[in-house]
Amino acid sequence: MPKRKTEEAQPEHNGIHKHKKLRTHQSSSAENATASLAQGDEKETPLESSAQKDHKEAKAARKQARKIARQQRRDEDARAGRTQNRSSTADGDVPAPVHASEALKWKKAEKRRRKEVMKPRGIDRSVYKSDETPSWTVSKPVGGQMLDLDPLFSPKEDYLLIAFGSSIHVYSTATSLMVRKLRVGGSDRIGSFAFSSADPNHLYVGTNEGVVQVWDWLQGQKLHFWFTKCRIYAIATSNHVDADESSEIVYTIDRKGAGGPWRISAHRLRSGSEADQSEVVTLRKSQEPITAFKVVENGKCIIATSGSVLTLGTTDFPAQAPLGGLSYTWRDIECPEWISCFDVRIVHEEKSSTNKQSGKDSRIGRLDIVIGGLKGSLHVYDDLLRNLVRRERKSDKEMLGDLTSRRKHWHRNAVLTVKWSRDGNYIISGGLETVLLIWQLETGSHSTLPHLGAALEGLVVSPSGSSYAIRLADNSAMILSTAELKPTFSVAGIQLRADDRDRLQLPHVANVDTPNKRMVPSREQNLLAIGGPSGLLCAIPSTTSSRIPSTLPQNASYLQTYDVLSAQQLAKQALTRTKATDLNVGPESNTIEEPNVVLMRISSGGDWLATVDEWMPPKRDLALVIHSDEQAIVERQGRREIHLKFWSWDPERKLYELVSRIDDPHASQSGVADEHNRVFDLVANPSSSIFATVGGDGLVRVWTAHVRIRDGSTVKDKKGGSLTDWRCDATISIDIRALSPQSYTSAKLAYSTDGSCIAVAYTLASSPWTVHIVDPYLGTARSGPYGPFTGPLYGLGIVDRYLIVLSDQLRVWNLVTQRLAYGFTLAPQQPHSGEQYSFKHLAVDAERGTFAVALPDIDESVPDPHGAILYSKVTIFEPTNPAPIFVGTIPRTVTALTRSHRPPGYVVVNSAAEIRTFTPRQTRPQSGMALPTPPETQSRGLKDIYGDPNSVNGTVDVEVQKPRTDILANLSALSVEPRVDEPDAVVVPPEKLAATLDAGPGYAMPPVSELFERVARLFAGNREP
Repeated sequence: MPKRKTEEAQPEHNGIHKHKKLRTHQSSSAENATASLAQGDEKETPLESSAQKDHKEAKAARKQARKIARQQRRDEDARAGRTQNRSSTADGDVPAPVHASEALKWKKAEKRRRKEVMKPRGIDRSVYKSDETPSWTVSKPVGGQMLDLDPLFSPKEDYLLIAFGSSIHVYSTATSLMVRKLRVGGSDRIGSFAFSSADPNHLYVGTNEGVVQVWDWLQGQKLHFWFTKCRIYAIATSNHVDADESSEIVYTIDRKGAGGPWRISAHRLRSGSEADQSEVVTLRKSQEPITAFKVVENGKCIIATSGSVLTLGTTDFPAQAPLGGLSYTWRDIECPEWISCFDVRIVHEEKSSTNKQSGKDSRIGRLDIVIGGLKGSLHVYDDLLRNLVRRERKSDKEMLGDLTSRRKHWHRNAVLTVKWSRDGNYIISGGLETVLLIWQLETGSHSTLPHLGAALEGLVVSPSGSSYAIRLADNSAMILSTAELKPTFSVAGIQLRADDRDRLQLPHVANVDTPNKRMVPSREQNLLAIGGPSGLLCAIPSTTSSRIPSTLPQNASYLQTYDVLSAQQLAKQALTRTKATDLNVGPESNTIEEPNVVLMRISSGGDWLATVDEWMPPKRDLALVIHSDEQAIVERQGRREIHLKFWSWDPERKLYELVSRIDDPHASQSGVADEHNRVFDLVANPSSSIFATVGGDGLVRVWTAHVRIRDGSTVKDKKGGSLTDWRCDATISIDIRALSPQSYTSAKLAYSTDGSCIAVAYTLASSPWTVHIVDPYLGTARSGPYGPFTGPLYGLGIVDRYLIVLSDQLRVWNLVTQRLAYGFTLAPQQPHSGEQYSFKHLAVDAERGTFAVALPDIDESVPDPHGAILYSKVTIFEPTNPAPIFVGTIPRTVTALTRSHRPPGYVVVNSAAEIRTFTPRQTRPQSGMALPTPPETQSRGLKDIYGDPNSVNGTVDVEVQKPRTDILANLSALSVEPRVDEPDAVVVPPEKLAATLDAGPGYAMPPVSELFERVARLFAGNREP
């Protein structure tokens, strides 16, 4: 039996909440930045003791300044006697949202206060001059993950609005190009967005930090914004037909704090001189999450879902003034399963004598609702509201409403999106099956559009009903025509793994893969590669959806080529065996897991790509041969498949083609697969197309391309080019054979700039470890004084003659003198101890002599009611100076860090899949008005090199020299004797010499000594000595 209750509106408090800014500190505060990066290691750097003291003093000053600022605001409020809400209840007067005109004053004062607190102390300004250290710039974020929000069609269907993490992208439906980007500002993230019901050119945006913004999305201008203390999950608008624009009401699903109740609130937001007249009331509270809601009939009816409960709220006066008198009558109905999505359709009928019996609710019209269930069913409720009203009237026994739904089932898993067609004759649904399903209600039949490439997470029907906008789980969107179901619009974003804490995840459904608990995908760092003609290369999973982690593990099995400048996908290809559009389940309905690419590197010229992928059978497939958890681990490791693959760039197809595959490149001699077989790291030689790997067997292998030869001749492809094979040319043993496989957990490699040496480090679980230096040409390895280190190894690199090691300490060693240049212990603040490997990163730029370190941290200066605010600090160093040349702070934690070629600098990806580039600016010119020095004259002959003997002090005379007649006169006397060939001279045709030197492509050329011997034998006529 449905429940009915009436709740009076309760005014709530909305206050100011500070935004977290993108902070960048230049070299003027270099020592303070070093202090925040290091602590407690006075012996390694003299800067550390004073810097640590300054850091503590600055932290205490920030705390005291915040306390003083809060007291000043209380005093100002008390003197002004502010009362910002006109409505009152039994709880007393409650202030309304604070408008931007008042909040900006506070933000400016807070900004000035922070500058005073963050001033560096005890720094010699003569040492850190701004014109001696190049400044760096941080680009605006590019990419990002599409939010779990349906796209919006413009009223004329010429634009499509898609919400990303911190911005809304406006795309042209005719060209699929982005025409505008609306940024919410700072590190805030979008919670929901909706068009204004009064003016379709205005867009309301609600954020996670409780900010409501109004945009003119056609002009790209932010008109107004209000601050609240509640995180906004959904937003909708309504405007009464008899009222003007000022009576527009904004409805939100919000929550105050992490443990507060979920609420449906109504806001009447004012701007300008009427900002103090803004109002807000709470319409409904719930301890269970309110997952979605819709506002229809200009606010007369609100439909919301919470778990398996469908709630309907109705009112006769949606534009109540003041807003505190607004109240709704709520009716709840229990649905057969958990509601994952729903849609509402309103049908207005002509008034008749039979409709009058339904009373005041008849003005809302016929309310048809379709819900998508967690277990794959669709439930259709016809005229639900009237049926609920009829059941409440016990006197109308003849007209009891039927609350039974019509059930349709096709989906194997949860229905992620469902919509009504404009005419109401069809229902469109989608889910994990990568199939668009169209149901015909009259006949009960359905048609399908399969092989869309990824799960369907969002669906929108255009205002005219002529097209569908679909949002897929691989961070892409498309528009399909309803007549032909052919795509007319397509856009694909970056498809890297992203954090899922901003999304409401679906409950766990027990299946054969996870009968007892949810399968949480392992958090691994994103794999990036930059270089060559292709741009940014990313190893991506088949789906990036975070609502469904219980059924699809996020294994990286695809390669995406992404253009950072245009923010567009260039290409996408498979790196392993995949089943993106096929039935990805086994005979017992178990999910078939794809191999995971764990390592990826690109050659210096970009012509070659090397990858390492792994796959292990699931535990349930070995149930017949295992009897304990320890035995299951051993059996799975014994069946692990490891492949080292080399890919060649095809300039015509703009893709990488597989050339060679090496199975188990570090296979043990016994043939038994275990932890010794794993490939721990893969690096590329910066000076040539050579790769090196290090494995659990204690060996470093060097891989080189060779021309494929069969029966003494070169094997050619269809285009006449030489085919190549990759082989191991060198194997160097590292002295770890005495250690058990349980004692070392991982290893890292680093090539020098010229490729003459390789740094190798094996991390030990319970004892200190050191770094070994390998000569790849002589095949020798030696352990120098580079250590000892403790804890995990996060990064290893070589810049010029310096070795950089990032573990629990950051140390820089001079390879020539074999002495420690500088080093310090990193701050122990970590968000999660088990995820340190994914959050700490090191990248080197040997060409420009810098290296970058990315470390996670927690923002303690900005209180967040929703939990700790995580961010990352990217610090750029020179190996010769312990003071950083740049410190930049970005929101979220860094998941990938690599150097960039064009433009020079570094590329950073955070956990929201947002890409930022750190690029250096040119050094500012010296002060003064000195004229520029003219360029030197280009050398043209011996006179320019040695000087003219007739000029003074060897300088070149600028006058035009007259020709010397004595030399001209002697030219006629000179005679050239004819060359007489020796009888034994060997004449070598140019074609034969070219054929001798053309032994293959540049990356597969034989050694120089062998080429010299061939040429010598050719000119010697192959004569024996």
